Amino acid sequence: MPRSTSHSQDDRQERTARLTQTAEWPDWVVDRRVPDEVCARAYENAGHLCRAAVKTAMAMYFRYDEPMREVLHESRGDPMSGFWRSRTVFPAPWAVIAVTPRYTASARLLAALMPAIMCGVPQIACVCVDGSPSEQTLVTCELAGIGSVLTLSLAELCALLEETQPGPGRLVLLHEGDLDLVRTQARSLHVPCYEERRPPVLTIPRPEIFDLDVLRFAQGEQPVSRALHSPAPQAPDVLYASAEAVRNHCLASTHAPFSLGMAPLALAPGCEGFWLHHGLGRSFFLAHRVGFGLDRAICAGE
Repeated sequence: MPRSTSHSQDDRQERTARLTQTAEWPDWVVDRRVPDEVCARAYENAGHLCRAAVKTAMAMYFRYDEPMREVLHESRGDPMSGFWRSRTVFPAPWAVIAVTPRYTASARLLAALMPAIMCGVPQIACVCVDGSPSEQTLVTCELAGIGSVLTLSLAELCALLEETQPGPGRLVLLHEGDLDLVRTQARSLHVPCYEERRPPVLTIPRPEIFDLDVLRFAQGEQPVSRALHSPAPQAPDVLYASAEAVRNHCLASTHAPFSLGMAPLALAPGCEGFWLHHGLGRSFFLAHRVGFGLDRAICAGE
């Protein structure tokens, strides 16, 4: 029978400290932080409904995805075959979420931040490249507890990726091609990178049941206006509909025609501030080390 090897509490604590040593941003980054009073002003200007939408979305993340705050280590072996495996999973040492000044989608920024927060990534920075962050960016970071909101040039962001150690950390780019140079830099440094390169396509069959001002705060003006004034898309990224329609959408046959398209995400009223980036979950912000071996006596045929 396979067996798991347990480790003492002292061993686990020592290993946790070694693997989760806190990365430090370079000293020059401190001068690029957005002042607290600017964040506070944006928070007040957003209004209570928009702030409530962000808070509701955060509560949904914590309700449906359990936070991980500790290093996971396990060793499994099979005495009969001699095979064994050792595995360690721990949070990446740092994460940078990069946006542009034109990025005004609170829900999608929050969806990039929350998996890193829930994994326990020790250093998380939101970087606005070549300009000042939007009100939506500032409010979202304020509510999510992100203390490092930075304004950097493209060259400075590339320098930050190169200087930040230990690594590699994780990089998320929310842009429409403006940050391609950063993606190239990340690849050269072997920093895992996730990208959102376009706004999502929305379909809203019954806009009257949603708070459209909050939805514009969550998704930005362009995607919402396009959904309201253009023909229904054939392949939307998200369906905003009544609770009943959302449940039916999730139960629809994958092989039968479906009038609202096969959107991978469907959201009911009250979920305006929520979003999921498919492919950007907790696993992206976790580092994995896996080792395999074979008992020497078995190899020798003993």
